Amino acid sequence: MFAKSLFYILFLLLSLKNTYAETAGETKSIKSPSGNILTIVSSEEWKNIDKGIDFKIIKFKRGDGIIAFKLLRIDPQSVVIKVIYNRSSNVKSITEKEGAIAAINGSFFDVNGEPLGLLISDGKTINRRIATHPLYSGIFYVKDSIPHIVYRDDFAADGVTQALQVGPVLIADGKDTDGLKDTNSIHYRSGIATDGLNRVIIYATDTNYNGLSFYEIRQIMRLPDINCTHVLNLDGGGSTQMFVTTPSFSDYTAGKSNIPVAIGFYPHTKKSQP
Repeated sequence: MFAKSLFYILFLLLSLKNTYAETAGETKSIKSPSGNILTIVSSEEWKNIDKGIDFKIIKFKRGDGIIAFKLLRIDPQSVVIKVIYNRSSNVKSITEKEGAIAAINGSFFDVNGEPLGLLISDGKTINRRIATHPLYSGIFYVKDSIPHIVYRDDFAADGVTQALQVGPVLIADGKDTDGLKDTNSIHYRSGIATDGLNRVIIYATDTNYNGLSFYEIRQIMRLPDINCTHVLNLDGGGSTQMFVTTPSFSDYTAGKSNIPVAIGFYPHTKKSQP
């Protein structure tokens, strides 16, 4: 009887171990339709770096290449969010000059630094034209100090103080958006997202390493400790850049070129909405 009971216990333990291994495996690697396998090498816990602001890095491996993915999570009740138009600058200069906590590159622009799509900064409309190209499918905006990500067709400008048009929208209401092309193309990426608690998450691939595909970004932003419901791609490639600085923490992902549009995050004591 004892031997039979011991066998049963061992069987249960082995079953639980196998179940755990399968569950863990689902979150430790991402396999794309192209056959690429992205393996999580390390994933930091969210680290609180200031009031309402958390930071984390996830490192991945694809083949022989390493990808470092940086995320900043912001409680909009603790900061002021501003769209910045500065013709030609970089996020480090913008952050240091304006007393911001963080900044990330923003929307697409032409060779003269003019924004290619809707742009509103501090209540001033820089470009009122809403672009109709399929790539420019989303708008990030702030109204009554609350951040939103919507499809361009769902945007209403009344009362909006900050807005930029960019894209594509990768996730909307927790679901993948339809009709995206080149979802497996690998580039440097940056983006802005919101989670179920309406916190803002900005992210960027470290430009000292390799990039990611839209397909991979979607899977990463659904990981349990990120869990975003809306994800909007920002102008990536050589424009990808993010800078974070607090009294106890600093991190810089440098871009390959200057940018005219950025999104800045400010302490309430230093910046206020118009």
